[in-house]
Amino acid sequence: MNNLSTTDTASIVHRSFGLDVCRTIACLLVVFGHMLGHSTPHPVLAGFSFLATFGVDLFFCLSGFLIGRILMKEAAHWREQKIAGVTGFWYRRWMRTLPLYIFFFFVSLRFDWAGATTFVEQFHYLVFAQNFAWNMTDFYRLSWSLAVEEWFYYTFPLVMLLIIGLGAGIKRAAVIGIMVFLLVPFLARIGLPIQSVRYDDARYVVLYRLDAIGFGVLIAYLYTWHRPVFQSLSSFWYVPFVLAVTLIVLTRQGLPWTAGSKFEQSLFFTCSAIFFAALIPAFFNLRASRFDLINRFVRYTSLISYSIYLGHIFAFILVINVLNRYGLHERIYTNPWLVYPIFISCVYALAHLSYTFIEKPFLKLRDVDSFSKLKFLKDFQRFGAGK
Repeated sequence: MNNLSTTDTASIVHRSFGLDVCRTIACLLVVFGHMLGHSTPHPVLAGFSFLATFGVDLFFCLSGFLIGRILMKEAAHWREQKIAGVTGFWYRRWMRTLPLYIFFFFVSLRFDWAGATTFVEQFHYLVFAQNFAWNMTDFYRLSWSLAVEEWFYYTFPLVMLLIIGLGAGIKRAAVIGIMVFLLVPFLARIGLPIQSVRYDDARYVVLYRLDAIGFGVLIAYLYTWHRPVFQSLSSFWYVPFVLAVTLIVLTRQGLPWTAGSKFEQSLFFTCSAIFFAALIPAFFNLRASRFDLINRFVRYTSLISYSIYLGHIFAFILVINVLNRYGLHERIYTNPWLVYPIFISCVYALAHLSYTFIEKPFLKLRDVDSFSKLKFLKDFQRFGAGK
């Protein structure tokens, strides 16, 4: 048997409208949360900028679910393929994520909020060493979440491969891998303090955040081997929804920044991941609306969401620089009703360009290469059988 084909992978990741809705919500929460830090929005509205945090949490859970399903399907063949199966998975993920990440890394060297810097000073960002178990600088700040994702892509398959190599089945390997990724970050948060134990510092550290993706993988495990439980979570979606809203309200009131102990802050991370992960089944079963315009908006935003996420800060910078250059800063930037639509338009325009000219070509290259490898392996197997 061969690795999951490109078509199979695409169908798992992209064909659910409900998951497109989930991805769109997560992406726009981040964009609007960061946008509220600009101009002069009403104080009540500005107070919801923290929603960007929950947008990232939701995306972590979604990513864990999507990638977890792919890994559990592919891992069934790892006994025969061994390292080839894992490296094939890495190749597809890195061709998906690294080109755009590297592009905006070089853009950041010149146009970052923190000011221009040099490649030599920031080289460690290319190996995602900026925030593994320590605080990161303000340079290319958005990259913190990509570092969490990439370390998950790298380590979770290795854990599963190790357990499979020791003789365990796929199901047991998945369970052990999930347990590792749920327990280690929690224990690290309460036992391995970084320079500061403040919530606002800890939430950017890779080692402290891997459990958010781990809970998404847990939902993928339920989908794969315990479908009735998965469907029950979908049917009772209002329970995690109410809990998630409660968590958001508590955050609006000052938690977890004012939590009195590392344990309480760590528990807050865990609860956030659990509640958002438990909403994934409901999103998964969500169907398209009757309004085609809304459906198209959701699908397109989901399609370019990675470009939106990595590029939206640079879109803000571009708009602000243009307004300053033409003497329009005071007239437009200070009016959120004027500048916010301009921000959003620029965000989508830049995302469309970066998706079209960077993401899409590399995805095509990846898919063509994967198809060629798959065809070669099938031809080789046929030749061997005929022989």
